Amino acid sequence: MTRTIRFRLNEALHEIEVREESLALDWIRNEAGLKGTKEGCREGDCGACLVLLGGRNPDGAVEWRSVTSCTLAMGELDGKHVVTIEGVSSAGLTPVMEAMLDEGASQCGFCSPGFVLALTGYLVSGARIDPVEAMVAVEGNLCRCTGYGSIRRAASKLAGAFAELPAASADRIELLAERGVLPPALAALMLQPPEPVGADGASGSVAGEGPVLGGGTDYFVRNPDPEPGLAPRFVYQSADNRFIKATTRDGRPWVEMGAATNATDFFTSPVVRAAAPGIERFEADVASPPIRNRATLAGNIANASPIADMTAMLIALRAEIRLAGAGGERVVALEDFFQGYKKLDLLPGEVIAGIAFPADWSRFAFEKAAKRDRLDIATVNCAVAVRQSADGTIEAAAYAAGGVAAMPLRLRELEDAMTGARPSAELARTIGTLAAKAGSPMSDVRGSSTYRTRLLERLAWAACTRLWPELRLEEDLLS
Repeated sequence: MTRTIRFRLNEALHEIEVREESLALDWIRNEAGLKGTKEGCREGDCGACLVLLGGRNPDGAVEWRSVTSCTLAMGELDGKHVVTIEGVSSAGLTPVMEAMLDEGASQCGFCSPGFVLALTGYLVSGARIDPVEAMVAVEGNLCRCTGYGSIRRAASKLAGAFAELPAASADRIELLAERGVLPPALAALMLQPPEPVGADGASGSVAGEGPVLGGGTDYFVRNPDPEPGLAPRFVYQSADNRFIKATTRDGRPWVEMGAATNATDFFTSPVVRAAAPGIERFEADVASPPIRNRATLAGNIANASPIADMTAMLIALRAEIRLAGAGGERVVALEDFFQGYKKLDLLPGEVIAGIAFPADWSRFAFEKAAKRDRLDIATVNCAVAVRQSADGTIEAAAYAAGGVAAMPLRLRELEDAMTGARPSAELARTIGTLAAKAGSPMSDVRGSSTYRTRLLERLAWAACTRLWPELRLEEDLLS
């Protein structure tokens, strides 16, 4: 499907007719002729195609985030501003590039534009400035030849040089222009996103017949060259679809989220952090920053992976989803939405319209075993939330596990064992024993069924030690 969109690429304003389903990576390279945006994995894994994407958030404020252009549809660029390496470097060598050069952080150069944009986007984004956060910003970028020690030194150098960046977006971008990180002409435009052709998201309504797309981080991996005429519906193009708010039900606090809420929105939300204390610690366990910046919770759910990290977390929060279709709306508990491998309780024409969960949890833990510590699919994962009384008794518990069946599981037997009990090593052992009996783990390239069964037990122990660190349960469990 084609339609007219208006967007800015670096300093140039474009109003063109595009195939909505075509990828920004291909248009940038082939139509705009900007070859600094590289095609690497075409799956959002390597960061070679990284760009900076600017626009207005649901509150009307301008926000900038790094995203992979190989999972970004052209139809989503209406009213957006895209910055590539050519835009950043139009005024010459920047401090980010100088840091990379000074530390020998570039060799063949294929990945360098992505690293430069990731670090530039980090300075623009308003994230906390320190060496650790600077390295987190480049977690979605792979270097095939230089090694990461030099890149780490460059990131640390930049964090030190820009430690005092102001919090306000306008002041920050102005200062970055003064110090040469951004060309002045580009910086002035970065605070003025163009007006979309489809005002108020009218052209991006979820009404219609085509597939509903969130961030595309699952869909475009499976469909890297989508067929013409796809006619997708983009949830991001209506501000009404992207929100997180505190509410109440029958006097009990709840969190409600729109279908376009992405992983970054979720983990950085004060509302979510208050509802599930400690959940922000697990943001880095989920994908990479460019993917979290785009991947929607609803899309992650609809992809129906049995080992999806966000799905396990949401089941452990006792989330429910609101489904909307021609017959009206209905609400389904998230664990009941999955009916088998890639099988969903979704009627023809229905879409996920929202997600909600109780907001009165006391503590939250997530555990994951994978071949790599970061940026990898889990072999097994688990998540647990508890609500405790003043004396420490567990009043309510929710436990989820992934990677041990054809769909994510809610382990009610474990919840029953926890409810009414006090945290202890004995309880942790009981939970571990019950967890090891859950599901029907299969053997595949990530691990044997026996290995997964053992992981279920040990991850349960790890979750307990993380939930109650003051009890030092590991000393008893591992003695």
